[in-house]
Order: sequence, then C-alpha cells, then structure tokens
Amino acid sequence: MKTIFVKDYDEMSKKGFEFMKEVLESKERPVLSMTTGGTPRGVFKLFVEEVQNGLDISSATIMNLDEYMGPRDAVYTVRTFMYENLYNLISAKPENIFLIDGAAQDTDKEIARYKEILDQYPRDIQLLGLGTNGHIGANEPGTPFDSTMFLAQHDESTIQSTMKEYGIGREEAPTEMLTLGFTEILAAKQVILLVSGKHKAEAVKALLEGEITPDCPATALRNSDHTVVIIDEDAASLLEKEY
Repeated sequence: MKTIFVKDYDEMSKKGFEFMKEVLESKERPVLSMTTGGTPRGVFKLFVEEVQNGLDISSATIMNLDEYMGPRDAVYTVRTFMYENLYNLISAKPENIFLIDGAAQDTDKEIARYKEILDQYPRDIQLLGLGTNGHIGANEPGTPFDSTMFLAQHDESTIQSTMKEYGIGREEAPTEMLTLGFTEILAAKQVILLVSGKHKAEAVKALLEGEITPDCPATALRNSDHTVVIIDEDAASLLEKEY
C-alpha cells in the first residue's frame, strides 16, 4: 500500500482525480467504480468540470461500490448521489452506467446480477472512502477479509454519519446496504482510498499503525501492492511514525 500525504481536502480531491483522469485518457474502455458521500464530492466536482471541458468518457463504464437499501429516489441513495453530482451535470454520458438496486426484493438475485457485471467489466479503479470506525463500503468492523458482495447491517456510527451527511432523522436513515466485499474491492487493478479531516484521524492511525485486523476493516488494504491512500494533514494528525 502506497501512502500520499497532501495538505488539505482540495489537494486530496485533485490528487485522487488525477488517477482517474489518467485512466480515462489512456485506456480504450476505462472502467471506474465510485464511492459516494462527503469525501469524494470534490472529486466529482472536478470530474464534471473536466467532462464539460471536453474529457472524453464516451467509452467509459462507471459503476459503484455499494447501495443503501431503500427507495431508489430517497435522498440518501447512491443512485440519487450519482445523478445529482455527476450524471445530471454532464452533457456527455459514459457508455455504461451500472448501479446496484437497493430497492430489490430479492437481494441474493441482485448480488448475483451485479457480480456478473463485475466479471464482465474488470475495474481499472475502485474509489473508496474511510469510515470513522475504519469501515470500507459497508464492510463494518468484524467483517472477514475474504468477504464477497453481501447485504450488510450498518453500525450505529455509520447510521449517524449518514444522518449527518444527508440531513435526515434516525427513523429515515437506512440500516442496511448492499456492498462489495474485500474480495471484489481488491480485484480492481488500482484501489484509491481518500481520507480527509480530523474526524478520520483515529481511523487513519489504526489503518497505518495499528494491528491488521477485521476490527479495523480498512487494514485489509495494507498489504495490497495496488492500493494508494491519499491522506490530508488533518486526517494524518495522530500519526506517530515518519512516512
């Protein structure tokens, strides 16, 4: 795992997007898998600006890491985020848009459908964010490192983060999510983990300096030679070692 330290959120976003842009410009049929929430909003803004300025995504495939269980048009869904922060803002569309169906009645069938897509479209990049408890996607503490795509139950800290991010009450907040497991996450050719803010500092310390354990799910990435972690100064503020 390679670590890149940057000054702040804006620099983290720029550095993260650089990896994506390089793939989009160099690959004949690039495949990107995105994450959503507060962390990647800056990356999405840069993505929109570049596409509107002529970045060609006509042969690209864009998919996602996970999806909340709930109505497709709910304010918190990955589908809503993707359309509000990317697809509705660009005049040129990618060749393929693949989303997990969080309204699916048969989750096993939906998992099988999405796994087929993953097999058919090998990902050049898997973008990730880091939860305050070390979760990746909905791989919460205790999730085995050999997890495959599954229906996950959210920890309370994740539910609270969702409530804060989307301005919703406890009764509205989703408690389950379909998520790629670490098996699928690490199958991407390159994994990019973005981390910003003092509220992520404990998780960063556990990721880089703690024991490799399912208690901190993100440590599953530590021995990966194709993972890059981009960390800003606030998120790195509790680190004790020199990097």
